[in-house]
Amino acid sequence: MNHEIQYFRPNTLKEAASFFSDNPFAYPIAGGTDILVKWKNGGLPQLSHFVDVRKIVPSMIVKENGKVIIGAGCAMNVLALDPFIAGNFPALSSAAWSVGSFQIRNMATIGGNVANASPAGDTIPALLALDANVILGNSAGTRKIPILEFFSGPGKTVLKRGDLIEGFEVKNCQTKGAFLKLGTRASNAISKVSLALSIFESKLGSSEFRIALGAVASTVIRCKKAETILGESSAPFSNEVLNEAMVAVQEISKPIDDIRSAKVYRKKMAGVLLKRALIALRLVSSSVD
Repeated sequence: MNHEIQYFRPNTLKEAASFFSDNPFAYPIAGGTDILVKWKNGGLPQLSHFVDVRKIVPSMIVKENGKVIIGAGCAMNVLALDPFIAGNFPALSSAAWSVGSFQIRNMATIGGNVANASPAGDTIPALLALDANVILGNSAGTRKIPILEFFSGPGKTVLKRGDLIEGFEVKNCQTKGAFLKLGTRASNAISKVSLALSIFESKLGSSEFRIALGAVASTVIRCKKAETILGESSAPFSNEVLNEAMVAVQEISKPIDDIRSAKVYRKKMAGVLLKRALIALRLVSSSVD
């Protein structure tokens, strides 16, 4: 932090990609709520430039061709308060609402939350539970990759130099869902453990479950075993089915001990959060064991 940091604001994606190619220690910035903290804490010692991408990264929520496109520049409060998102993707709406304080949500963007690649990032489990694709752009064009394939480790992604996250694509449908997290100070805190649950219902009456967990592994993870257990059973779920699904969630969780929590607690509470989510959606009785 003892050297001068330059500021650059490109007008086009091509201009940004060229600048990133010429400046290997330039970093994109939009809301700045993650990257500025990382920089001030010494996490970017070779930082040369902040590249303001707000002019070139979409921020709107658009419905087209059976898909919903959420611009990477969409602020958390915009996402949390959007009636279409709340009505169709409640897990994502709740996840956005859980990010920091109201003031932070006015600045923080969904693109930045995902690009930060924290296993505890709140919107990541919700996007994973919606089978989202990440839309990436660079000077060569646009490509999409499943969000499950986007992360390569804590704080690491498959982004190449010159790539920018342009947005996120999900199927335009109505889901039921919930997002729950445990933190020291409710919404202001970084998650000790989080869970997103989304349910896709077909016209034939069958349901597909998506369960994603945060802060219990090196990246956000899906629990396909628990999804299958619930999908092959009828609601309201029995104690036997519930316990089987909870065990599956706990078994796939591989948390660590750190300053925020203990791995034993995280592993236990992953199952508890699944139970709470199902109770909230009235898929099990609140009186279950």
